[in-house]
Amino acid sequence: MSTPRTLTLPDGVHPVTLETDRGSFATLQAKPDIGTPLGTVLLVPGWTGSKEDFTPLVDHLARYGWIAVAVDQRGQYETPGPADPAAYTLPELASDVVAMSKALGGYSQLVGHSFGGLVAREAVLADPGVFSTITLMCSGPGAFSDEAKRQGLQMLAFGLDNLPIEQVYDLKLEHDSKEPRYVAPAEDIAAFLRKRFTGNVPAGLAAITRRLMDAEDRTEHLAKSGVRAQVMYGETDDGWPIPIQDKMADILGVNAQMVADAGHSPAIDQPAATARMLVDFFHDR
Repeated sequence: MSTPRTLTLPDGVHPVTLETDRGSFATLQAKPDIGTPLGTVLLVPGWTGSKEDFTPLVDHLARYGWIAVAVDQRGQYETPGPADPAAYTLPELASDVVAMSKALGGYSQLVGHSFGGLVAREAVLADPGVFSTITLMCSGPGAFSDEAKRQGLQMLAFGLDNLPIEQVYDLKLEHDSKEPRYVAPAEDIAAFLRKRFTGNVPAGLAAITRRLMDAEDRTEHLAKSGVRAQVMYGETDDGWPIPIQDKMADILGVNAQMVADAGHSPAIDQPAATARMLVDFFHDR
């Protein structure tokens, strides 16, 4: 989960509902002030995240001349979703992303953060023709292998199946606040984090939690897709181990790129540097 520094949208960044043939999706969008846009960047958030994880990055990308669109996936925060867990398989979520790219004109530069990277990869494999590039940001090749992470995910999924989501959030917050590196956010940010988590469809959040425990490694398939790939992560990323992300980059035939002074959320921690790294990749033919 990314924690925004502010809830104030930069000038030029606006909430927009994206209509697709698979439904409506809540987004934050920005367009260049002048000139013809260079293309569209489609940003897909991760587990317990939302479009707000990309707010400052959306602004920076627009300043570089790109249309930037950050989304809430189905059942995530402000995008509705069904209560059926079967609606939250990777192929289903990926089909949504394909539909989003088509609705935006196709050939998107696709960026997937954390769990969103697994969805982005699946989308490229489903229809590589509607994406120009794919960036896996602080993401991994498949399910987590770390036993402590898996146990935490199992407990959360069980809680979502059996308790009100508000109670699950309170229990999660109680657990997280005991971590040595935990820093309590400002009151308005704390309220947003609770609203965002409890705004998820419980069955959907439980299902994607399980995807983090059972997703297959399809990196070799992505390497054969013909879509240019980028692997990037924060210097102190604590999601998938950095050596695992480096190995994924090797299989994709690229050098992993590190965002200095950033953790698992470089779009929040270092938006200017992250935007620069992205646009350099987009232009590197």
